[in-house]
Amino acid sequence: MSSDALGAWLWLATDEGRALREAAAAVGETTPASVMALRKLGNADAVRAALELAQSRARAMAKFPDAATIWCDRHGIEQASGSRVAAWKAQRFAGERTIDLCTGIGGDLMAIARVAPAEGVDRDPLRAWMATRNAGVTVRVGDVRDEVVADRLVHIDPARRDERGARHHGLDAYEPGLDVLQRLWRESKGGGAKLGPGIDLPIEGAPANAELEFISEDRALVQAVLWWGACARHPGQRSATALRGHEVRTVHGVPGSMPVREGDYGACIGVPDPALERSGLAGASAARLGLAEAAPGLGIAHGPWPAHDDAWWWRWYRVEAEISWRPDAVHAWLREHDAGEVTVKTRGKAVDPDALARAWRGRGSRAWTVFMLRHGNALRAFATEPMAMPG
Repeated sequence: MSSDALGAWLWLATDEGRALREAAAAVGETTPASVMALRKLGNADAVRAALELAQSRARAMAKFPDAATIWCDRHGIEQASGSRVAAWKAQRFAGERTIDLCTGIGGDLMAIARVAPAEGVDRDPLRAWMATRNAGVTVRVGDVRDEVVADRLVHIDPARRDERGARHHGLDAYEPGLDVLQRLWRESKGGGAKLGPGIDLPIEGAPANAELEFISEDRALVQAVLWWGACARHPGQRSATALRGHEVRTVHGVPGSMPVREGDYGACIGVPDPALERSGLAGASAARLGLAEAAPGLGIAHGPWPAHDDAWWWRWYRVEAEISWRPDAVHAWLREHDAGEVTVKTRGKAVDPDALARAWRGRGSRAWTVFMLRHGNALRAFATEPMAMPG
């Protein structure tokens, strides 16, 4: 980060920079003319910063209810935990001295600082400045490799992409690397490491008795967290947490496979919440619901309508018919059954769902969801309708 760029952001936060901030926020599509108009209110660096801030705050609305006041840039927003996820995680730090390493714009630190005495560290001066303003606590510029963490809890968000933007799925390729993470695990009271949800499993080098939590938000898998020491509520287990609207549910246990029941499908198909599936806990949930996979490793279940609280964790589809897997046969069936909007779901890239959905869309009034699923060497097609949660 150049001193000119940081200086532009510092100026932008002053009363003198307010007019430029407000004018940039009112710009729709950025054009040469709009940039020239903004140049009357600030220099080129300040205009670039103002436009970046305005555009980033617009993106931040999906993560933060107070996005209009967040100090952020595009990459910072992409990397930050959203407010609901951060608040859920922050509960494990409540009342304890905590240091947030690789703070970024402070998505997690904002939530932690509300419940615990906290500070942050980031090597980027601009991000450290942003996080200080956002969280209202001290964020120092520094290298996390040098931090002393004894007698404190730690939250760390290591970088998961390299300079080319490639995403990594193993701790040995994270930045800081596995050696730094292992030192933190040894020397701190406990903490949580924010990981990509696609982290390679099992996690090589993870501390003994760690807890691995997968978190979904509105049915999208958003984060994995490796909890250790005093922050591991369920040592040696995995957890699945789902946030939907104002409701949060979490389960924990030991991962296992789903029961398998081949042959005819039951009344419904169930698709597990991605946190439940990624954690490996969908198998135990399916067993409680009386559901099973139709083929090993398929990842979705079928069976009778369930009567159990675990139903909340699944998305439900009523099975209307099994159709010959041939595309022309499915298309004919859909035409005969008043198809309008058609959604195609598959597993393991058995088919191109978007292409089939476009080909099968009709002019009727009924919305159908067609599952194209591979069972061994054969494809099976099921026409279904989305259903509300049983009970």
